[in-house]
Amino acid sequence: MDSLLAMIGLWLSFNLSLPAPAEPPKIEFVSKQEILFRRYRAFTTQVQNEVLAAFAASDASANRREPIAIYDDASNTIYLPQGWSGTNTADLSILVHEMVHHAQRHGGLRYECPAQREGIAYEAQDRWLRMFGKRLLEEFGLDEFTLKVSTSCGF
Repeated sequence: MDSLLAMIGLWLSFNLSLPAPAEPPKIEFVSKQEILFRRYRAFTTQVQNEVLAAFAASDASANRREPIAIYDDASNTIYLPQGWSGTNTADLSILVHEMVHHAQRHGGLRYECPAQREGIAYEAQDRWLRMFGKRLLEEFGLDEFTLKVSTSCGF
């Protein structure tokens, strides 16, 4: 896995001028629910129940998407869902997305808001997918508006 992470780091450096991290991130495979809790910093039972209730109450019209994976800056860890195999283009693009955050952290890059940081990660993910004739929007069921809101400060 370290070789794959190093290769992705170099690809990001070449294609998006991101700093190539000197050290790879840790990788952990966890449940989708654990990724959701980490995304919303739901570390107590009460907050976890609130997060679960919010997602259970939402519908497709609310454009609420569950996170697929997450990078934790404090621990230098990419949390991937159990069952992630890396055997297809979409799976690898998820790793590319999270590796952007690892490169951003290790490069000391700062952004106006967290959404701006996401914009670069989505751009990298889309570039990766396009090398294989695929597009981010189709592979992950996104639309232009949702992507814009997810990557713009102030929303």
